[in-house]
Amino acid sequence: MSKFYIQIVLFLLSISVCLNNTTLAADPSPKKDSKKVPNEATSLKSKNPYPTSEEIFEKNKNLLCTNPEETNQAVELMDEAVVCLVYHATNNDDSESSKSNTGTSSLSYKKKYEKPADLLKANRRFYFGSYNFVVNMIWDPEHVNFPINNSVITSKKKITRKVVRVYDPNLIIIQQRYKDSTFARWKYFYALAKKVELSEDTSVIVMTSANINDQYPSDKEYKNTIIENANLFKTNINSEEDIKKGKLKKVFVNIAGYLIEKKKNHSHITYIESINEEGST
Repeated sequence: MSKFYIQIVLFLLSISVCLNNTTLAADPSPKKDSKKVPNEATSLKSKNPYPTSEEIFEKNKNLLCTNPEETNQAVELMDEAVVCLVYHATNNDDSESSKSNTGTSSLSYKKKYEKPADLLKANRRFYFGSYNFVVNMIWDPEHVNFPINNSVITSKKKITRKVVRVYDPNLIIIQQRYKDSTFARWKYFYALAKKVELSEDTSVIVMTSANINDQYPSDKEYKNTIIENANLFKTNINSEEDIKKGKLKKVFVNIAGYLIEKKKNHSHITYIESINEEGST
């Protein structure tokens, strides 16, 4: 990917951060919010069956992070994750190409990188629904609505997801559990997830695991091998008893996500994934 493209992404992210800080610092009138939000939500609901970022945020407000330092660290980390995903999604060097077909949506090509990690890269075209429909469908944090062939975390037979922390409408932490079959052992991971609109016709949805203390009973040190700053982000999450007792296998998401681009008659989606399952115990 060209340096110019990276500079554009960084510039847009800096604007996003500034606008977010301005919004947090402001004291908007409750009356204005109460008038605007319902009307907007009603309009969006009528056109899109998937929840908007604002609706997801409202639903999970009880999970809002109240630590400003942690919130700032999460913002910085996920801004880096966005740049990293865009880089790998638009960089075609050192990759092998193969063609496949997934039925209603064609898999143009998938690519795997040997360095710095084994990355899955898959390009898909989605011809159904509007661009906003596709973005909201993929962002839905409680369901995997857009599975990718050969993906470790999106193509499994049994998947459950839930939000465990929110920072703002476009930045959250999720827990995902998955397994290949009815009798297989459940695996799980925690990951920060961010949605950002780079332009009117380009969005990024990205996930990455960080240094999260979830009371999993293992002495193994899990590290992100792609986004090193993820290892510096530390927080605690009170997991369920089956995780605390080690009944599930822990998985680490180095990076996973989608670059979504609006085209003339379809949405073009590039999926990137690097998952560490080898350290699962």
